[in-house]
Amino acid sequence: MENEQEIVVRVKRFNQEKGEWWQEYKLKVDRFTQMTEVLRRIKTEQDPTLAYRASCHMAVCGSCAMKINGEPRLACKTLALDMVKKYGSNVITVEPMDFFEREKDLIVDMEDFYSRMFKVKPRLYPSKEVLEGKAEHRLKPEDQRELWKFEQCIWCGLCVSACPAVKIDPQFLGPAAHAKGYRFLADPRDTIYEERLKILVDSAWRCTYCYMCFNVCPRDVEPVTTIKKTRAHTKFLKERTPVAETGERHIEAIEESIRETGKIQEASVYLKTYGVLGSLIDLIYAFQNGKLKYALIKEEKVKNIEQVKKLMGE
Repeated sequence: MENEQEIVVRVKRFNQEKGEWWQEYKLKVDRFTQMTEVLRRIKTEQDPTLAYRASCHMAVCGSCAMKINGEPRLACKTLALDMVKKYGSNVITVEPMDFFEREKDLIVDMEDFYSRMFKVKPRLYPSKEVLEGKAEHRLKPEDQRELWKFEQCIWCGLCVSACPAVKIDPQFLGPAAHAKGYRFLADPRDTIYEERLKILVDSAWRCTYCYMCFNVCPRDVEPVTTIKKTRAHTKFLKERTPVAETGERHIEAIEESIRETGKIQEASVYLKTYGVLGSLIDLIYAFQNGKLKYALIKEEKVKNIEQVKKLMGE
């Protein structure tokens, strides 16, 4: 076939007996060849022991999530020659997703991911009247527009594999769970709003806003947007965790700093968020490393501060 090109696929293999090792395979592909097709051909034509997951080949099921040239991607949505062109090399590396425990080769254990997803109760809880057939729920077009993007999550796990907060904070539910949780939190037909809010708010304030989930999501779900929107619901929660309270103080401190100076004065915001006692350890660290002087800088207000206040609705 015309325009065929030979590629070298380096797969990070793994099994319980041997541990991990790299293995190379060579094959010819054309401009239409997806990475799922590459793996299928390797398995059927060269090495039947290679293990991977794939199902729909249409970016709907989320089964073929893995790292390709170090990027968290769906193999079915990745053309082999696109990777060659992007990286200027015919060598393509394929690895299992980060964070998850490996089962074999490119297959990872998704049990922890599913448990996080189910914690947010990922289904609609309608009213008693609807369940009894005495009424029906109608969804307004504007509500549907709000929910539609966040309904597109296919549970692939790529956002979780790329998320640094999940790796360091076991109490952070992860971006996928927040996307699914907010989808129902914002649904006016749902009847367990308070319960969902308790599940989601503390976790939402544990996000570090690195935007990795935004970058790797194959369906443009924007999980980080759902986390921001969930934080905005904190004011409706009667009992807040220390993490949520700290988060709200931080937002208030930023707003106050901008209102008064037109800038985000980091030192002032930090002190107002954590208080002097709460900041003491970090202040000592800053002093030891010669950085305390930056905290003592008194910046001037921006010119025309009244315009800033006007923009803030004052």
